[in-house]
Amino acid sequence: MKNLITTIVILLNTLAVYSQEQTYNVNFFKNVEFPNVITIEYENLKLNGHGMHTEGISKLFVCGLYVYERTDDPIKIIYDDHMKMIEMVITSNQFQSDKSIKEIKKVHEKNLDHIKSGQLDDMVDNIKKYEGIIPQNLISTDKSFRTYFKQANKGKILENEEQIQLFLATFDEVIKIGDHIRITFLENKILVSRNGEHKSEIEGKEFQKIVLNTFIGNHAFNQTLKGDLLKSNL
Repeated sequence: MKNLITTIVILLNTLAVYSQEQTYNVNFFKNVEFPNVITIEYENLKLNGHGMHTEGISKLFVCGLYVYERTDDPIKIIYDDHMKMIEMVITSNQFQSDKSIKEIKKVHEKNLDHIKSGQLDDMVDNIKKYEGIIPQNLISTDKSFRTYFKQANKGKILENEEQIQLFLATFDEVIKIGDHIRITFLENKILVSRNGEHKSEIEGKEFQKIVLNTFIGNHAFNQTLKGDLLKSNL
């Protein structure tokens, strides 16, 4: 009976993760305003800190770290059994999956053919569809996150390939500025959604640690972002 009750509670929390999603607006300066508290079911998760990740001149995404109790101690957050979340908001449409990059480059080649043939209406439709994405300056989500995971976990990710693929699939469809990725750490799994739509349920405490290490571990891929996420004095 106790196991049944526990299962029901977990299921309700899982549904709540998606039913109470935020929406975010990206302003002219690529900044995003995160709420100080997000309530899921009966649990108040507090904004511990937020920051931006930039590569070259591209501001790729901003993210906020939500925890049960604010702290500047990354070890406490990583090993705490309470629910926690990373809210990621895309701030550049140049950040695309390998699948989308192939698609965008293929359409770009078609646009060149449309220019030569004078089919400008088709070219304009393609430009509108991909919101002015420049094919020469695309950054791969697949390669980036694999690099982030590997760097932050000293390369110890080979046994987690299936889980990594599930995570990367979140970015398969063409990314738009303002797209919101929610990574929720719940019990012994991660729930990943995009714009309020469930994308994957990834089992395993070990993968939870891999993701958290990536953002706030000793070898976090972006030390400035790590510091911003651990400010805890909002």
